[in-house]
Amino acid sequence: MRSAIKGISTSIVLGVLGAPVEAGLLQPLLGLPDWVDFSIQFTSEPMGGIQGGLNPSASSWFQNTVVGLSLGSGLNKPEKNWKELDHWQVNLELTNQAGNPNLNTELGSAFPLQTLVNPVGTWITAASVERNRGESWWSASAGLLSMDPDFLVTPAMNSYINSTLNNTLNLLVVGLPINPFVTPGVKVAAHSETMGSLAYGYFHLDPETSIAASLGVNPEQPQVQGGVQALQWSINPLRSRQDLLEPIRLNNSHVTVERMLPAPEAQLGSYLASTKLPSAQTPGMGSGLNRGIYGSLTWPLDVPLGMDNRLWAAGSLSLDPDNNPFPTFLGGGWLSQGVLPNRPLDVLALGVSRTSFSPTLSPGATYEGVIELNYSIHVSETVQLQPVMQWIINPGGEGQVQGIWAGGVQLNLNL
Repeated sequence: MRSAIKGISTSIVLGVLGAPVEAGLLQPLLGLPDWVDFSIQFTSEPMGGIQGGLNPSASSWFQNTVVGLSLGSGLNKPEKNWKELDHWQVNLELTNQAGNPNLNTELGSAFPLQTLVNPVGTWITAASVERNRGESWWSASAGLLSMDPDFLVTPAMNSYINSTLNNTLNLLVVGLPINPFVTPGVKVAAHSETMGSLAYGYFHLDPETSIAASLGVNPEQPQVQGGVQALQWSINPLRSRQDLLEPIRLNNSHVTVERMLPAPEAQLGSYLASTKLPSAQTPGMGSGLNRGIYGSLTWPLDVPLGMDNRLWAAGSLSLDPDNNPFPTFLGGGWLSQGVLPNRPLDVLALGVSRTSFSPTLSPGATYEGVIELNYSIHVSETVQLQPVMQWIINPGGEGQVQGIWAGGVQLNLNL
């Protein structure tokens, strides 16, 4: 079971993996034309045990490098000036993952403590044509896609490092195209200022494993056949609170700083997957029909601490727990920007999660929980540091491993 979990662990780093990363320092340095965006993002997550678990001294360094290229006539034009051609762009992305992915198994945790952990090697993580919404009412994309970031993603969760808190609601059904896995798919969405956004996606799973292995990666999952559909509605329930979308004024002066926390959001979605796995090779993974519903809520909190605060809660429920390795997920947390004087762009994050195990696929296992506290240090637009502490509750879900204390740091470079 643990090797299976490692092979299907998911990855979203700061909400940009699985989508073209934004242009950074390289854009002006290379003198690229306005219709080209090129960027490199490097993220590393050294982490180790402190106390508890199977091997408290276990440690790991894991990292990834994302190279993104987008081509489109509207990339550097004001949206209000766009013509139809300016809405369209081509996206290409490669991700290289390297390091030791086995920290969680050495400590005895079912789920990776690091966001990044996936099979090592170089992945194709985007190759698509996309219509950006701009100021219109619809958007679409087609090509080699992941479900995220358009589905299953709660923006507030991008502030965390543990994989159960910083991914697609810890949905780990084998075959679902969650970054870095991609597969042929299409996404379409309709947008309304008053009614929110409604998005639909369909993904053909048969070539997913071969695409993952095309550049030499061992994807650590069997060949998957079938398809998955997703439908999601999201809305800002506090549209009248325009102040929550604007920069923050410092001490009621005319000086402002960027608002780092996400806008209020309510989200409700569902997925329907039908997969076929080679039964002799996939004990404990689950195949067949997998249906589920999920939702989240992010809400502002007015407290005399920091300059801006959010509470969030999210959860998912499988309607086929006999086929879903982890049928329920619950998570929640608190984000606070500017809690320290003279550090207005730093963010303090506290999060908790609880994931259950399928009684059919993992008999005897109940749940594993996580509590995480981290602090994101905004050094510059190019460099961010994020020290983290985690407490893993009931590691492995069977009550046989002592709770784990672990710590580490995330380093993020945007070039």
